[in-house]
Amino acid sequence: MPGSIPFKKIQDYCSRQRWVMPMSFVVALLSTAAVIALCRVKGFEGMSNTYTFNLGADIVSMAVCTVLLYSMAQDREGYSRHTRTFVLLISANCSVLFTDALCWIVQGDAALRTWNIIANVFNYTGSAVLIFFLWRYVSTALDIHGGFMNVANILMNILLVPTLIACLLNFFLPVYFTVDSEGVYRREPAFMWSQTYLAIGLVIVIICFFISKISVKERLIAASFVMIPVGNQIITGYKFGLSTEFPAMLVSVVLVYGVIVAKHEKALVTAEKQLYEAKVSVMVSQIQPHFMYNALTSIAMMCQLDPETAQEATVTFAKYLRGNMDSLKQNSPVPFETELEHLKKYLYIEKLRFGKKLNIEYDIQATDFRLPMLSIQPLVENAVKHGVGMKKKGGTVTISTRETDTEFQVIISDDGMGFDTSAKREDDGRSHVGMENTRTRLKEMCGGTVIIDSTPGEGTTATIILPKEEQNNADTLS
Repeated sequence: MPGSIPFKKIQDYCSRQRWVMPMSFVVALLSTAAVIALCRVKGFEGMSNTYTFNLGADIVSMAVCTVLLYSMAQDREGYSRHTRTFVLLISANCSVLFTDALCWIVQGDAALRTWNIIANVFNYTGSAVLIFFLWRYVSTALDIHGGFMNVANILMNILLVPTLIACLLNFFLPVYFTVDSEGVYRREPAFMWSQTYLAIGLVIVIICFFISKISVKERLIAASFVMIPVGNQIITGYKFGLSTEFPAMLVSVVLVYGVIVAKHEKALVTAEKQLYEAKVSVMVSQIQPHFMYNALTSIAMMCQLDPETAQEATVTFAKYLRGNMDSLKQNSPVPFETELEHLKKYLYIEKLRFGKKLNIEYDIQATDFRLPMLSIQPLVENAVKHGVGMKKKGGTVTISTRETDTEFQVIISDDGMGFDTSAKREDDGRSHVGMENTRTRLKEMCGGTVIIDSTPGEGTTATIILPKEEQNNADTLS
């Protein structure tokens, strides 16, 4: 199976790691600085204009790779695994540019003949690795699955082994190139065989273009990534002395980078829109007509029985409604104390309605954390309405907080009717719109989760878990 092939495992492992982006940037920066330093030390005396152009193109391209890697390293959490694979492709391109630059620096220097051989061997092996990452990225971009993808993966992974071995043999035998006693690099007749891996990969990619089910626009974008460097090779005819294939690859990288950034921005806008819609849904769910009618009815009754309480209830209800409306402007998590104060206003109003049937208890042992506004109330509302509210004698709703070494917990429990957590949603009698929105906002804004545990006839416990490692992000989220 493709998943068992070591090269794919290494690539998949690297694409998942957070350190890949910053490490790639550091390596690219050091490589660029090293080439510039070598140019200053070695100088350009005796170097032809063509060689100088090649060296300059490599240095500029390396600098661009470094800038791209730096940009992507700033927001490595926000990028997908697919994009992190793209980072590996940029890194491979930068490494090949580095070795190519070294080749031009030492070209024609008899004293550096050994370094010329080393630089060229690593340039050939780096090119093979670059093709491997190019295949991995393009196949992912084209969203290829099924039997063909499995066969292509096996072929590209297995052929990489003899390709690398053939490149490394040039340390000992002049397979693809020679460096004479004067330090001059020359291609051998077998050089064209070094392009076999590229040719096979190109054929596979062309087939992928035709069998891919993504839009034509997406396929053209992926095609440009391959056709620009291939077109460069066709135009130059693999002419030695004019090294533009790797800068041409960088042109494609920059184009695709622009597409990735555009997609990333679009995804952020979509996420923000969904988050706003979720907040609106939660806000609306907390001021549904039945709740407003019940609250106003309770206040109206109090106007005759207890005018002072009615006045206090009216002010509290007004503050509660204002808090709900203010939640639409709140784009970041709020301190727990703020959420608790708003929750108390809601429970005060519910207490007017249920009277002695509703008992509220607080067991607050931790407060130094943040969470999305209106994220506790849906849980409390379910505890009041479907828990103790359905019980003839009423019951108690307890709101607790706890702190562990790794997380904060908000626990809402009741001793009401309970329900079967395995039952279908339409059968348990509970409202889930507010709950689903709450789960979404907790996850997106705080990395939080909600766990529901209930036993019919005994009660329900809902636990909000907020990882401490996400609290720093919650503090700075805007």
